[in-house]
Amino acid sequence: MAVAALGVLGGCETRPPVELRTEACSGTPALQGVSYLRWRVTGEGMPPREHFTPVEVGASGVPALPPGKGRVVEVRGYTAMPRQGGRVVAVGRSHPFEVPGSGEVPTVAIALRRVGEFVRPRLGQGCGGLGEARAGHTATLLEDGRVLLAGGVRLGADGKPATVSTVEVFEPATGSLERVPALDSARAFHTATRLPGGKVLLVGGEEETPEGTRPLASARVLDVTAGTTTPVEGFQARGHHAAAADASGRVLVVGGVGVNGEVVSEAEGYDAATGRSFQVGTPVRRVGMGVLPVGDGRRIAVVGGSDGTTLVPEVLYFSYQGDTFVAEDTGERLREPRRDAALVPFGGPGRLLYVGGHSSAGAARTDTLLASSQIVSPDAASRQGQGPQIFARSGPCAVALQDGRVLTLGGWGNSRLGELASDARGELFVPGPEGGAAGLLGLPGLERSRHQHTCTALDDGSVLIAGGLEEEGTRRTTLDDLLLYMPVPLD
Repeated sequence: MAVAALGVLGGCETRPPVELRTEACSGTPALQGVSYLRWRVTGEGMPPREHFTPVEVGASGVPALPPGKGRVVEVRGYTAMPRQGGRVVAVGRSHPFEVPGSGEVPTVAIALRRVGEFVRPRLGQGCGGLGEARAGHTATLLEDGRVLLAGGVRLGADGKPATVSTVEVFEPATGSLERVPALDSARAFHTATRLPGGKVLLVGGEEETPEGTRPLASARVLDVTAGTTTPVEGFQARGHHAAAADASGRVLVVGGVGVNGEVVSEAEGYDAATGRSFQVGTPVRRVGMGVLPVGDGRRIAVVGGSDGTTLVPEVLYFSYQGDTFVAEDTGERLREPRRDAALVPFGGPGRLLYVGGHSSAGAARTDTLLASSQIVSPDAASRQGQGPQIFARSGPCAVALQDGRVLTLGGWGNSRLGELASDARGELFVPGPEGGAAGLLGLPGLERSRHQHTCTALDDGSVLIAGGLEEEGTRRTTLDDLLLYMPVPLD
C-alpha cells in the first residue's frame, strides 16, 4: 500500500492523495509481474489525462487534477509497456470524487485487483468473510459505491433453516465490512430497491417460524448514511417476488408467494418522493419472473415466470401515469417461456436479456434446465429473438458491466449423478452488432458452487459475489464468503 503526498500545483491543479490497496486473501498477488502502472483520469469538464509510471513509483504517480466534480482515477498494472507487448494483469478504479478549488482533497482509495480470477478480499486486517452466512439475501449497490447486504436464511447444525435479520455494508475500495442496525424482523427472499438519495426500500420476504414459513407484509426504508429505518405501511404479505424502480424513484412490486403458498396477483407501488404506497390496477399473478427498468427508465419490464400452474409468455411494460403504474402489452411473447431466469440489460438502451431458467411451472427439474436466452425490448425493431447460449442453469445471477458485457454465474445445475445441484460455472459475453453475442468467454469455476447467492457490479468494474447455498445430494451448506472478480478490460 502506498500513499501519495498531497500537492497543489500551478494553475490550481492538485495531485490528490491516493491509497493504493493491493492486498487480497487468495489468488495471484495484484502486483506480481507488473512493471508499469497506467494512470488515467476522467471527469466533468476535463479531457482524459493518461500516463505511465514504473511500478516502483507507486501511488505518487497519479496525475494532477483541475478542480471539478466526478473525477475518477483508474490505474492498470502492465507486465511491460503496451508497445512492447505488455498486457494488463491488474485493474483498479476510484469512486467518483470532487476536487475543490481550495482546501484539502480527501484521500482517494483504490483497490487494485488481479484480472480474470476470483479472489477473496482482505477485510480490515484479516481474511474472514461475512459476519453471518446467508443465502436468499439481497445485495444493493449504494450511491457511494458501498454494498448493502441484508437478511437471508442460513442452515443450522441440525439442517433446519433460520432467517437472518443482520445487515452488513461492504466498502470495496478499503475492504471494510461493517454491521449496521438490524432489520425490524428477520427476512429472506425479500426485495431491496435503491431509491434516489441513496436510501433502500426493503419489501416483504419470508420468515422461518416454529409453525413453518410465514410471508411478511412489512416494508422499511433504510438510510444507511443516517443510520435510520422508516416503516412503510400498505404492502401485502409476499416473498420470492420482484421489484424495480423507474427513473423517478417509483417502485413497482409484483408477484411472489403469499399466504398458504398462493401466488400473489395484486401489484403494488411505492413513491419515494411522497413516501406512500399505492395499489396497481393490473394483476400480475407470477412467481419466478424478472423485473427491470428498460430504456430511459420510464418503463419497467415484467418478463416470464409462472402463475403457479403454467408458464407465462407475455411480457408487460409498466409506466407511471396519473397516480399509479399502468400496464402496456406490446404483444411481445417469449419464444421459450421460462421461470427463475435472470434479467439483465444487454446490447444497448431499451434491450434486456432473459437468460437461463427452467421450463417447468413449479420447481426446477434436471430435464427442464435451459441453456438459452432471449432478447426482450418494447421496441419490436430492437428484438433479435434468440440470445446467447449459457451452461444450462436455473436461478443464475447475471450482471451488466460498465462496458456492456454481461457476466452470469452459479445457480441450479446438473450434478454428475444426474441430480439438481448448485453450480460453479459462469460465462462472460460481449454484445455484438445489432445486440447479438459477438464473443463468449468461459470463466474459471468457483471454488465452491452456489445458488441463492448475489452478484453485484461495482463502480470499479469488478463483480462482488456474496454467500449462497452450496448443495449436492444431502450435503447442504450456507456460505459466508465474499469473492471479487475483475474481468479483463476490452481496450
